Amino acid sequence: MPPWWLRRPLSITAWLILSTVCVLLWPVLAGIAQVIGALTGDRRLAIMTRIFLTYFGRELMTLVTCGFLWLLSGAGLFMRTGWMQALHWRLLRWFVGGIADATIGELGIQVREDASQEADRALADDGPLIVFSRHAGPGDTILLIDRLLTHFDRRPSVVFKEAIALDPSIDLIAHRLPHALLDLDDRAECEARIARTTRALGERGVLLLFPEGGNFTPERRRSALSSLRRRGRWEAVRRGEQLEHVLPPKPSGALTALASNPTAGVIFAAHTGLGLAAYPREIWRELPVGGTLYTRMWFVPRSEVPEDEDERSKWLNDWWQLIDNWIEGRHLE
Repeated sequence: MPPWWLRRPLSITAWLILSTVCVLLWPVLAGIAQVIGALTGDRRLAIMTRIFLTYFGRELMTLVTCGFLWLLSGAGLFMRTGWMQALHWRLLRWFVGGIADATIGELGIQVREDASQEADRALADDGPLIVFSRHAGPGDTILLIDRLLTHFDRRPSVVFKEAIALDPSIDLIAHRLPHALLDLDDRAECEARIARTTRALGERGVLLLFPEGGNFTPERRRSALSSLRRRGRWEAVRRGEQLEHVLPPKPSGALTALASNPTAGVIFAAHTGLGLAAYPREIWRELPVGGTLYTRMWFVPRSEVPEDEDERSKWLNDWWQLIDNWIEGRHLE
């Protein structure tokens, strides 16, 4: 990843130009996609065009607002003050919420939640929380972040790969708010960033971490199992082979988060996925128009989290098996 002083001038300029063109040509681009869809009898191009136009429209407004907030903060001097942080949280909610609403609306997705009173109560109450979620694509992640921000009025600090910062809006907001961008080539620094972010959680703070380390696809599942075999981790292979819908969890980040905030309760989040984690051709072929996204959360009080690190690793794998079983159950409905 290029350093910020090289990356941001290039990415911000490129995204500003592209977003401005998309906004100015919005009616034309949407109209062309609609006509092509009518001629071919295939709605997918029109749907995806409207989703991407919404994204670029939000991107443009977010970049402009980030520039205004930088000036308002005294060229960054007051960026870490409470009122400035609150304005950035509101901006993130607007940015993510608009993309989430467009995705659900344009695809005609139904979201069905397996209610969990314990998890809902924990999220509604004050106090820091650690959320471990399965990872099945960027669309699913956006919907989860939006739910934490909008429905529960939480402030999710997300752990994600530094490469995502190529999107300049995410880059700017993630560096102004307490998120953890990870350079995966430096494991020690990754764990240090997770630890700092988890320790800094406020009373409405949530650390959102994906123990799988990447979006699930069958190809990545096979690759993860092959990697475990090469390293001779036979117990992890045995447990991973029992997982059909999730990747074997990587415990290091989760263990670091748990050790860094000994008072935070834990929530496990599962969903059946939108099928948007594959390659572009597969996404296009299997676009989930009119699909249903099932979601479920479980709350684990801190008193029920094992103290021993080895026991915590086993505990994490046990929960991943439960999540896998839950997803299998939804597929059989």
